[in-house]
Amino acid sequence: MGADRAAELSYPVISVAVVSTTYEVPDAAEQAGDRDEFDAALELFAAGVDALFALDLTGFSDARVEDGFRRYVTEARCLAGVQNVFVAELIDRCLPAARRAGSTGMYLRSLVRTSIGEGRAWERDAIDLVGARSLSSGEALPPRYPAVAAAVNAGTMSTTHARLITDMLRSAPTTVGVDERARAEAKLVAYAREHDPAALRNRCVEMAEELDPDGSLGSTREERDRARSFHLGKQDRHGMYPVTGRLDPECGALLQAAISPLAAPVPGPDGERDPRTTEQRNHDAVADLARRALAGGTAAGSDLPVRHGLPGKLIVKIGLDQLEARTGCASTIHGGRLPARDLLRLAVDMGVIPVVLDADGQILHFGEEQRLATPELRLAAWVLDGGCTFQACSVPAVWCQGAHGVPFRTSKQTTIDDLGLLCGYHHRVVDNQEWTMRRVKHRIWLTPPKWIDPDQTPRTNEHFHPLRT
Repeated sequence: MGADRAAELSYPVISVAVVSTTYEVPDAAEQAGDRDEFDAALELFAAGVDALFALDLTGFSDARVEDGFRRYVTEARCLAGVQNVFVAELIDRCLPAARRAGSTGMYLRSLVRTSIGEGRAWERDAIDLVGARSLSSGEALPPRYPAVAAAVNAGTMSTTHARLITDMLRSAPTTVGVDERARAEAKLVAYAREHDPAALRNRCVEMAEELDPDGSLGSTREERDRARSFHLGKQDRHGMYPVTGRLDPECGALLQAAISPLAAPVPGPDGERDPRTTEQRNHDAVADLARRALAGGTAAGSDLPVRHGLPGKLIVKIGLDQLEARTGCASTIHGGRLPARDLLRLAVDMGVIPVVLDADGQILHFGEEQRLATPELRLAAWVLDGGCTFQACSVPAVWCQGAHGVPFRTSKQTTIDDLGLLCGYHHRVVDNQEWTMRRVKHRIWLTPPKWIDPDQTPRTNEHFHPLRT
């Protein structure tokens, strides 16, 4: 924020101090002076906030409230520039390392209770929009994106606008020249002054295409390696995991080829079109891939590497009462939550090791993969069923999971008479809607619940083995 701007608002400029690689603690007099200057600026800021809170807006005209809110937002946006200066100073003083934090994001989480992810974003903003100090000379280096920095400090651009622009410029091919980058930055800043973030996001995409019209500049392995990412976020309160990232051409092609057959539409419970959206079918296909990778026996799970002495296995702990009642959630060794019903369904066809606890949290049973269908049983089911046994489904056997007809908690066994094939989608349908399954004369028959069919007429799939008439 410039000196003229600070004088207009009657508070001092906060600037990045010149520091050496070893930070020297000032004497008591200097500390007192710093404290007075900080206190004066922060008390003035707090007084302004208190005054705004105390305003009774009902006494003002519509136009006055609109104009006041517009001015407030501009001033509030200027605070992002002040925050960037603070964070840059913290980084220049090497305080994250001095406080023995694993990263700047972790340090900021401890200091002001922000999230690690937002702390990392603040760090990027500070580096991009404030600049740094030369470790050799202590010289102040200019911001990486000076036009964006000026707009943020003036309050004419929000943090969201700024990050859209800096993210686009950061991802631009390294072969794009300095002057061309500066022109692109200036154009985007000018556009951001008049448009919302959604419109700016589209303009950033267009600008990226202008910088690299045929994609050739970003086609090198180095550029793709720099841009690739995959992040599986933490579960939300509904148990859902957010996913973000960018796949390089090789990974994207492999994933497309792998999920394409698994994401093909299959008929719904009454033979209607698959009710799932394309996105939902792709999601279920990714789940099938992970299940196959973790499955034992002849599946790909045997090729997974060992980490910390453990193979790729889903190890969960669950209370005895929850296990018997099929309610509540189990917890995984990776810190996730898994509903008990989903746990029991997964345990049929892959290496799930349950750890059963009593009410005091003591281990009652450290389970083995006893529910798992053996390779011999799977081959027998492949021969007998041919594929998914749900009516009108055409998913072949190699893409299917084993499912218990009589729940394992009741039968305590996994045999060919109690095992049938279901694709991932229909396995969830049968389990969630409480269909029943029986093998009669080597053929699986599925009986719907009464709310689907009051007569509960058993159904079988004739796609692979037509009934003889």
